[in-house]
Amino acid sequence: MNVNELLIGLFAIAGGMTRYGVDQLLVVGHLPVATFTINLVGSFLLVFLTNTLAQIDGFPAQLILGLGTGFIGAFTTFSSYIFEIWQLYQAQAYWLAAGYALLSLVAGLLGAYLGLHASQLDLKRLGKREVSK
Repeated sequence: MNVNELLIGLFAIAGGMTRYGVDQLLVVGHLPVATFTINLVGSFLLVFLTNTLAQIDGFPAQLILGLGTGFIGAFTTFSSYIFEIWQLYQAQAYWLAAGYALLSLVAGLLGAYLGLHASQLDLKRLGKREVSK
């Protein structure tokens, strides 16, 4: 096992545990609020952290990999998102299933955009150049 694999595994444990904790806190009836929130936050964090940390001199690339692939990869989940859409469909909540699918896509893209914008503002504050548009 190399360092990258070890860091991804360790961060994945933390990401999975964090996901479970958030999942337990955000129970709102039968609505998939937890997965929606987790995926929105994850979209923001993945872009923000990878864009910002890559510009910090001497910040280890292995830690960026561990945070992105390990923590955020385990924290967010596409399979839960699809499963919840399927459950809504099975319950004949067709409009809710379609709305959830579309809202999640739009919110995820917005979260990624806001993560990039926040990263660029942070880098500007630190006197670093912007790397992504």
